[in-house]
Amino acid sequence: MKLVTFQSMEALKDLVNKGYLECDESKINLEKVGATYSWVLEKMNDRFKNPTHIKYPLWCWVRCYNNICPPKHKGEPVEGFDVKITFHKPKEEVFITDFRRYSFLLNNNYIPSNLKDKKIFDKKLKECNITLEELRAFVRKDKYDKHRTDKEYLQICEEIRNSFERCITEDSDVLQGCVWRIDVNEIENIEMLNDKNYRYGSLNYVRKNGKRINWQEEFYKRLKLEK
Repeated sequence: MKLVTFQSMEALKDLVNKGYLECDESKINLEKVGATYSWVLEKMNDRFKNPTHIKYPLWCWVRCYNNICPPKHKGEPVEGFDVKITFHKPKEEVFITDFRRYSFLLNNNYIPSNLKDKKIFDKKLKECNITLEELRAFVRKDKYDKHRTDKEYLQICEEIRNSFERCITEDSDVLQGCVWRIDVNEIENIEMLNDKNYRYGSLNYVRKNGKRINWQEEFYKRLKLEK
């Protein structure tokens, strides 16, 4: 399958020198995404061979509406997005997740299967007196020094983690992927992103109305359409 990843010049040099590209652990803010990555790594290691014991995956685009990746648009470029690499991988080597649902993982929020399921879980949070901010503290060590440790809270967090399985789906028009490695012989094209007037490869930017897309709300809207 054809995939697209956006990488830095440093990563490109690594690719040229080694003949392959792997994730540079030093570039990951583990205080911010460590808890989320632990889930991704668990699922990837369960599903895909990792013969060289690579520690962290490379992210790529699988589908973005009617294309593979987000189109370029006017704006400040994303730091570290210096090159666009189009490559191919067997589908069985790509860990595919829904971009909308993945936003729930980043905030430690429950992914409901339908609107009824959402209402039931929201009621449970209210009964346990647990706020969304308290849930977020469980995964965002970069913003919170501590989180609740009472039994009810930890049980809720476990239920949330179990719901993350719903993120593993191709039932979406915005899909992302993770791969262990990109070999140079898998690459179709490398495009240098030299125009500093454009933003490439990103959907999380401020729109003309001054707001970013709330991907969780976007997912809830889809649930309403499906009810």
